Amino acid sequence: FKENAKEIISAYEKDAAELKKEFPGEEVHMSVMSDYTVRTDNDKVLSLDVYIFTASGSSNTVHNFYNIDKQTGKLITLKSLFKDNSDYVKVLSDYIRDEMKQRNAEEEGMFWIDGESDFDGFKEIKPDQGFYINDKGNIVICFDKYEVAAGAQGCPEFEIPQDITADIR
Repeated sequence: FKENAKEIISAYEKDAAELKKEFPGEEVHMSVMSDYTVRTDNDKVLSLDVYIFTASGSSNTVHNFYNIDKQTGKLITLKSLFKDNSDYVKVLSDYIRDEMKQRNAEEEGMFWIDGESDFDGFKEIKPDQGFYINDKGNIVICFDKYEVAAGAQGCPEFEIPQDITADIR
């Protein structure tokens, strides 16, 4: 976390210097904030959401999730939650795509889905997609702002019911 903070400060200083060069003599506004949220803290798991918010004309938020097995002290990866050689990426992606379609139908098109828009949309999650484990023990897949939807959608999340992954866990 300390090294990450140093990288954030260094990137901010570099970006601020570039803005000042690009707009000499003008007052430029840029901000960066890093913080965390405890998503889950129970006997089994500690899930942290460490995020970076930047603003300069518009804003962006990038999340990094850390899920710790409190009984072993080990970091939980998305892949580690599933049986070896299971196609968890496809299973989770299919569920999320269906959820996106349903939300689009209910709320008039908020998510970008591959093949349903004029540009590249959601195809599948990354094998190491950001996630946390909620108090119910469900996986919650998370996307950064602008990753799968317009910025007005913020950082979309999709809770995966346990019955969706029962066969591959």
